Amino acid sequence: MSAQRDNRGDSASSVGRTQGANSARKLIMTVLSFTTQRPTPTIPELAEAVGVPQSTMYRYASLLRETGLIEPIGDSRYRLTDAVVGLAAAADAGRTSLIDAAGGHLAELRDAFDETVLLARRGGAHAYCIAREESSHPVRLQFAVGQAMPLHSGSAARILLAAMPERERTNYLEHQVASLSSGQQALLSETALARVRTDGWTQSREEVDTGIWGCAAAITQRGHVVAALGTAGPLSRLDEDRRRHIIDLVRRHAAAISTDLEDR
Repeated sequence: MSAQRDNRGDSASSVGRTQGANSARKLIMTVLSFTTQRPTPTIPELAEAVGVPQSTMYRYASLLRETGLIEPIGDSRYRLTDAVVGLAAAADAGRTSLIDAAGGHLAELRDAFDETVLLARRGGAHAYCIAREESSHPVRLQFAVGQAMPLHSGSAARILLAAMPERERTNYLEHQVASLSSGQQALLSETALARVRTDGWTQSREEVDTGIWGCAAAITQRGHVVAALGTAGPLSRLDEDRRRHIIDLVRRHAAAISTDLEDR
């Protein structure tokens, strides 16, 4: 679990760059520049967002129009076409099976110890909360549904970081470790992350939020980590015995969700 941060601008550098693919990368970035805040950008706006000359962006726009992904709507603006609806549906389909398998477990865990419980997945160089059940206590945690969080802070994120392909993980850490404390670096060493992969769970203690403890366990499907099941709460009401009890419950429910996914 971790406090609110957003480093999405560093995503490409932190996961490493495929050599010789700059044009393809910029073309994909063009599509990703269409957002709810900017649904109908102009060519100059797209060029600025992607960091290319307007002449280049006109070529990208022509290619995207040819493939049916964008279309002009007048006033020199463009919008995404309904062709992207299929991509959104594919993303929802993959997410829905996981949420369907995990939903009841999140609520059951929350009721068992009355701390906030969440489900997180990795997207590129970030962890995203995709489902969450709230504690009745007034403590506010910042990992909101849909929010991008760094992979190097908190127990749920560390589960996902440990499971990254080695090359991506190494590239990510090369861009992060220098700015971290020695204690944080120790948690992110290859030895420490290998233990997380072996154990299938980890815990965090005031890594981001003062006074907050958390734990998380890996959810797997066909031998691959697909998500992390996590919880967090104040150390003031979580003594050692209670923390051990919560860890056991989180691990058991993560294993049950993994079994359910295999059955599906």
